[in-house]
Amino acid sequence: MGRGRADSGQAVGRPWLLYLTAGAALVIGSRLTPVRDTGRMALYCLIGVSSVAAFFVGVARSGPAPRLPWLLLGAGQVAYVTAVMAHCLFYDVLGATAFRTVSDAFFLLRYPFAVTGLVLFVRYRAPGRDLPGLLDAGTLAIAVIMLEWVYLVGPYVRGGPGRLGDAVLLLGHPALDLVLFAIGLRLLLGSGRQSSAFFLLMGNLVAVMTADTLYGLQRLNGSYQPGNILDVLWLAGALALGAAALHPAMARIADPAPAGDVGLGRCRLAVLFGAALAAPATMLTQYARGITYDIPVTAVAWTLMFLLTIARMTVLLSDQRRLAITDGLTGLYTRRFLEAELPIELARVRRTGGLLALFIIDVDHFKAINDHYGHPAGDRVLAEISVRLRGTTRPGDVLARYGGEEFALLAPNVHLDELSTVAERMRTRVAASPITVNADTSLSATVSVGACAFPAHVSDQAELVGMADRALYKAKALGRDRTVVWDGATSATAPSEDRPGDTPDTRDTREARSTHDIRTTTA
Repeated sequence: MGRGRADSGQAVGRPWLLYLTAGAALVIGSRLTPVRDTGRMALYCLIGVSSVAAFFVGVARSGPAPRLPWLLLGAGQVAYVTAVMAHCLFYDVLGATAFRTVSDAFFLLRYPFAVTGLVLFVRYRAPGRDLPGLLDAGTLAIAVIMLEWVYLVGPYVRGGPGRLGDAVLLLGHPALDLVLFAIGLRLLLGSGRQSSAFFLLMGNLVAVMTADTLYGLQRLNGSYQPGNILDVLWLAGALALGAAALHPAMARIADPAPAGDVGLGRCRLAVLFGAALAAPATMLTQYARGITYDIPVTAVAWTLMFLLTIARMTVLLSDQRRLAITDGLTGLYTRRFLEAELPIELARVRRTGGLLALFIIDVDHFKAINDHYGHPAGDRVLAEISVRLRGTTRPGDVLARYGGEEFALLAPNVHLDELSTVAERMRTRVAASPITVNADTSLSATVSVGACAFPAHVSDQAELVGMADRALYKAKALGRDRTVVWDGATSATAPSEDRPGDTPDTRDTREARSTHDIRTTTA
């Protein structure tokens, strides 16, 4: 008895599951208990209206941000339910077939809202470049379109004169559903969180597309009977959409996906492999049956999928190269890439003249940050410092993560008298404002910068790196949070070496700072 009450309480605590269960019970009950047309239409209207109510209740409860994609999907569902009710009233109850265009208009009105809402989900989930997901979705969409034409639409169109118009009319909804399905594939194959709410939303698209397609085919071949299994699919689609909006995870569907490539897992690779083989397999099957009508359609689909596969391979190679030269935490170039660019830039300077500057930047007291706040806070500091340093660079500069807490900037075509200015700009940009490491704490981080230029100060690559590194250590020895430019001799000049009120004692005190040097701000 106690267990039963607990289960009941758990169901009540999950409105989406309660709604889905109650709706499924109604649908199953209608299939097991013979109902008249009036009862069938009442069930349609009841579940349709309930899906709209559940949808907007879920949006109001969860408050998703952004809200616009959900509102567009809700508007599309309102148009869909209005079409269903108009169809039941004019066509089934009143028998006024002349007014059927009213319901058709509302059916079609659903698609602009739904398509726009799903496209916005794609944009929000992948604000940057997610070309692999787009290419994979295109490959699958072409395979589905080809199969639908070869095995469903084509045979009917060739059945007699004037049937193309009927096919366009009755298969128009499946064609538009196919657009929704293609965008759904884009969501499914793209990066980002895939929660239960996400899969309920995808279930709505699959159920409606399948039902509309089968309805069109049954109408075309004259086998459609009201109250068949298609009702279950349409109603299941409405229930899935309402449950998706009631699910608490719906608020996170539009969350941006983490940066990175869309991986080619085994399941994904198997699906793409099957889609790529669809065209040649279909062509061989039709050839064996002596059917040659659809060879042009199959050949075009095969060509498009081949081009998409080549594009996918190109993107994969490009992303692999990008990942190889990009630091995963900061998004900057890696040290290996900078060291590969150095000899190229040195050769260019020897050939054309000019100056090549190397700046090495080190985060002051970074070990103390890790020890005091933890490594996640240290990672947050490094990521924010990289953003601030990137804001000081010019096109053509190479900014890299040089080591654990070290960065390096390779800057061509810098005048000798600008070295101090560039170094100071980086130092002051980093120290300009505290860095938020969590909801309650911010800390002030600083950097020390060492700079050297070729050929003004040194004569080769090894000396350029070595002297820039020595200039950095000179800056740290002088008390940190300062810049030092190598002067080409045995020492370094430090434009910011002396501060107002500095004495040898205060400089020695700064040099001996410990973990207490980190200035924190608690919210």
